[in-house]
Amino acid sequence: MCNVVSKAAIAVTVASLAMTACGGGNTEKQLADGLVSSADSALNAGNYAMTIELLDTLQSKYPGQVDAQRKGMHIRPLAMEKMTVTEMQMTDSLQAYYAHVCDSLMDYFTFVNNPELVEGYYVIKEYANSTLFNRTGVEARVSPDGDFYIISSLTARPVKHTSISLKGAEGEVSTSEVAYDGDRNYRSGGTEMITFIGAECDTLGHFLQTPNAGKVTLTFKGNSNYSTPLSTNDSRSIALAYTLSEAMEMSKKLSAKRNFLDKQLLLARDQAARTAKD
Repeated sequence: MCNVVSKAAIAVTVASLAMTACGGGNTEKQLADGLVSSADSALNAGNYAMTIELLDTLQSKYPGQVDAQRKGMHIRPLAMEKMTVTEMQMTDSLQAYYAHVCDSLMDYFTFVNNPELVEGYYVIKEYANSTLFNRTGVEARVSPDGDFYIISSLTARPVKHTSISLKGAEGEVSTSEVAYDGDRNYRSGGTEMITFIGAECDTLGHFLQTPNAGKVTLTFKGNSNYSTPLSTNDSRSIALAYTLSEAMEMSKKLSAKRNFLDKQLLLARDQAARTAKD
């Protein structure tokens, strides 16, 4: 919306300058200077996006107006600096929010560090000492890097399942299929287990975040199907792990964005200093 409004305002500015040119015989130099003046006014008014758009218009329409282009080259990094500082403040606020979300959610989790595994994982405290291998159900986990995954376990009746689904008041969602390979899809001693990773199972996490999910049925799908009510702890495991994963992923993205903005700010200030000397 802001971008649309900005472009509309720029179109009005350019049209106004053009009408003045037609009526008063203004030269390209005067039109270019008018854009520089408008960009400077937008900068002082705190409309940094419009400042950049006006300077882009100056650059494309009047590339031969050297003096105006030189002035624009100094105004641009000043606008970029202000715009970057504003974005950094918003990013810092979001980082603080998601850090709080992660800290709050960690109260429900414990970290399991099994020496037989490549890396440990976060799981809800109710499942810290339980063995999924010996029961029928599902368990959601979060890696130290924030990756969400679900492990299904079927001991009740063999169906050679390759996917699972959840069905409730809001409809039905399914994981992707994971073919039997003896690794992620594993069968041993009457137990069938599958590890579903990320996008293969995130629809289940999103589904259980909805407050109207109601009673949910878990179905193991393979050569035949086996259905059972989704237990309260299994439901909490998925919903909380998915929410934690989302918060951790957002924290990572915001951290990367903050690093980018730090570099962008230094570049803008360097360019402003250099163009001020010209």
